[in-house]
Amino acid sequence: MNDPSTLGFALTYAGTLGVAALMFLAQVIAFTGLLVLAGTTSLLAWIGHVIMHRLSR
Repeated sequence: MNDPSTLGFALTYAGTLGVAALMFLAQVIAFTGLLVLAGTTSLLAWIGHVIMHRLSR
């Protein structure tokens, strides 16, 4: 007969892996969001620079 605590250990291990997977997914989403924000900011700065350059002529 199996040890009754084996199920508890298995569920704890599975829960730990589940939380780790969710944390990794959240990090990927946050990193992607930061890259999109940085790209958008860079694009807006470039557009502003082009507009100011044309207005100064």
